[in-house]
Amino acid sequence: MIRLANPVFLIFIPLIIIAFFIKRKKSALKFSSVKLLKTHNIKNSFRHKIGKCLVALSSVLLVLALARPQLPQKDVPIKREGIDIAVILDVSMSMLSVDFEPNRLEVARKTIQDFIENRPTDRIALIIFAGTAYTRVPLTLDHDILRESLKQVKTESVNTDGTAIGMAVSVGVNRLKKSDSPSKIIILVTDGDNNAGTINPDTASELAKEMGIKIYTIGVGTDKTIIPTDFFGMTRYQQYEGGLNEELLKRIAETTHGQYYRVKDPKAMSQVFADIDKLEKAKFDEDNFKQYTELGFILIAIALILLVPGIFLDRYHYIRIP
Repeated sequence: MIRLANPVFLIFIPLIIIAFFIKRKKSALKFSSVKLLKTHNIKNSFRHKIGKCLVALSSVLLVLALARPQLPQKDVPIKREGIDIAVILDVSMSMLSVDFEPNRLEVARKTIQDFIENRPTDRIALIIFAGTAYTRVPLTLDHDILRESLKQVKTESVNTDGTAIGMAVSVGVNRLKKSDSPSKIIILVTDGDNNAGTINPDTASELAKEMGIKIYTIGVGTDKTIIPTDFFGMTRYQQYEGGLNEELLKRIAETTHGQYYRVKDPKAMSQVFADIDKLEKAKFDEDNFKQYTELGFILIAIALILLVPGIFLDRYHYIRIP
């Protein structure tokens, strides 16, 4: 059954009919007598009104188009996938380690960008941390802004050095606490241990658990951290052993029913994000969705087709007589 989205415009139809067909007192042309016209079979017959009828009909069709008639289609169940995700990225100095090519931070950034591109229906927030943590981009569906902001992330983006994992998780929880999404997750990417900040990571993970937030933790790097340094114009490398607290990251993941991953090369990091992409998809249907086909454009086209010959017949072809 056809419905009208803007039925209020229908009130103009009677006005159009009255305006076109009400009898006027004055004629279009003045004659002292019309007997001469009638003797030549020029009469005020129906064919002389065809033009006016076409113009009136086209006007009515244009009003109907404004009323937006719509033809309903069958009910279409809409399947969507979308969850809220807070990505937390470590930008401490150790993320410049060249055990990944070109370094850990660059690999993590590129992998997160690819992950974002694969999640077009998700709201994603970006949080960065070192000795402190802050929200770089709040939850958003504008992934272009998200990717642009991610490209500009550097170790200098956070002034305080260190690794404040507890604060980072806390900021992530704060970003997701008001979310009404059926699924909320945090992806924490770090290569260190909690050695800064005022919030205990275990306390933050317990809070995430209470709010139904699942945390995936990703430990980045090999067993050696290799930091390039400038020494009078020459690049030298400082090497450190360890630094990653795997037990802490496992505990955070287990507390929130998430999962811990250890990444020792760029390929493994891509695989981890691909796995999370497959695991975290929230599907739901909207069975009451109905699609409509707009008929207004068809009416406008017909109205314009009728309008041109209508004006020609009414104004030029037939002589209007009293």
